[in-house]
Amino acid sequence: MKILLTGSEGFVGGYLREELEKIGHIVYCIDKVKVSRTNYFCFDLSNEISSLAKLLKDERFDLLIHLAAAKGDYNLKYDDFYRDNVTASEKTISLVKVLDIKSVIAYSTVSVYGHDNKIKSEEADLVPNNPYGATKLESENIFIKWFNLDPIKNKLTILRPSVIYGENNFANMYNLLDQLNKKFPVSVGKGNYIKSMVAVENIVDITVFSINKLRGLQIYNCTDKPYPKLKEVIKYIAEIKGFSKPKIVIPKWFAYFIGLLFECFSFLIKKDLGITRERIYKFTMPTDYRSEKLAEVGYIQKYSVKDRIQNMANWYLRIKK
Repeated sequence: MKILLTGSEGFVGGYLREELEKIGHIVYCIDKVKVSRTNYFCFDLSNEISSLAKLLKDERFDLLIHLAAAKGDYNLKYDDFYRDNVTASEKTISLVKVLDIKSVIAYSTVSVYGHDNKIKSEEADLVPNNPYGATKLESENIFIKWFNLDPIKNKLTILRPSVIYGENNFANMYNLLDQLNKKFPVSVGKGNYIKSMVAVENIVDITVFSINKLRGLQIYNCTDKPYPKLKEVIKYIAEIKGFSKPKIVIPKWFAYFIGLLFECFSFLIKKDLGITRERIYKFTMPTDYRSEKLAEVGYIQKYSVKDRIQNMANWYLRIKK
């Protein structure tokens, strides 16, 4: 296939581009990062797309994979999420129409369900409770509206991954590794609750699987199985020399107080110090999202939870030397 990939220079985008090219697809890439590479276009998708459309007008694409998005919780305002998740999706659909692309895979997030401690399948209510989830839900609706323009010819798959982790990612899992690598690791609570996650290698594999199953409108949660509890994740990491289980366990209320202090200091020095009340909340909140629907259509998970967590732990130790 000839594939148009947005957000190609992000964490998942880099893995996905490499895998798509490895298995023989021709990949054209769009991102805001300045990169010198064949078939790469440096472009902000929240801008008017006419100039980009002119550059691509002679190409015939079989598929668009939309990864470009704003994600994070430090120094991002609602307007930032809206621009990169909603406006960029609107412009991307305009590009899809101009280039007459009939098949789309759009990345969304389990955050469209919100976080209320309940098990979530794809049939759960969509009640996001943060700007990221709310704007990604708006993005989903933009793509669904496009699909409904011609549901006979158009094909749309929406993937809703949970926390994605792996080598070269410096977010949630990295922060946990960093904590367990300390002389006196600290944890909040006992960790006796499920934390949904998906290895980057598995989400890439799910995407490749979806390419071969394009038809109608499909929506899938993307999480690794079995669904691990936080204490099990910590156990896997602590099996690697260089890490250990928490020696200090503090209550949530005290952790939030510490988070507030770090936020104040971060604001004063204008630097992300890695600890915020929002991150503590996410760490201590059960996130039980189920991906049984993927298995029902024939997807078989390629990499195990333990293997990928320990692989990232070993990567962490290498880069810390």
